Amino acid sequence: MDFLHFLNLQYWYCLFFSAFGGSCRFVDKAGNPVLPEVPTEVPGTLPTNGGIFEQFLDFFISVWSVVGDTISGVVSFLWGVYSAVAWSVSSFLFLTILTSLGLLLFIRLRELKTYGTLPAKTEEELVMRHRWDELLESALSSDPKQWKESVLAADRMLGDLLELLGVSGTTTSDRMKALPEEAFLTVPQAWEAHRVRNIISDGKSDFILTQREAFRTMKLYEQVFEEHQYI
Repeated sequence: MDFLHFLNLQYWYCLFFSAFGGSCRFVDKAGNPVLPEVPTEVPGTLPTNGGIFEQFLDFFISVWSVVGDTISGVVSFLWGVYSAVAWSVSSFLFLTILTSLGLLLFIRLRELKTYGTLPAKTEEELVMRHRWDELLESALSSDPKQWKESVLAADRMLGDLLELLGVSGTTTSDRMKALPEEAFLTVPQAWEAHRVRNIISDGKSDFILTQREAFRTMKLYEQVFEEHQYI
């Protein structure tokens, strides 16, 4: 009975090396070098002589080609849907902008037709407006004395306006007492501003006129004057 006298390291090395796709010669029993047999490849099947890793790589490439085609189809479909939605929204917004611009132009033309023919302010109206702007600046100054003087001057302007409107009386207080509550829209503002004037002119009250209160009172007078286009 024959038995193995020694371990053939070259043979096992060739087997190991062939498993990774390589090829080598090894010595047969007669001592002649022999090449490993190369199996023939069958079309349509994975190669069997490329080693484990090469076969795995080929299998991975074939699987990825199928998966890649599927992913590419899904991405193409999603991109088509996104493009359709994006173009639709963009077109809607573009039409909205054009419509808004058209409506704005229409409004501007209507305003020009309505207000473009208004007569220019007279010299007297310009003088009154300039005087009023100076009183507003006094109400915003850092001098408390100017706050009080601006309110008193605005109350005198209110008296002149009431006289022009035909309200009877010799002073602003008399005309305010004779003024009907429904005479014009800003009668409540006129009364509130006039009460502040009476308080600060009396001097007996503990009321302290601040810059903020002085400016607020001046704006009340201004509402009355603008309603009647007095300034």
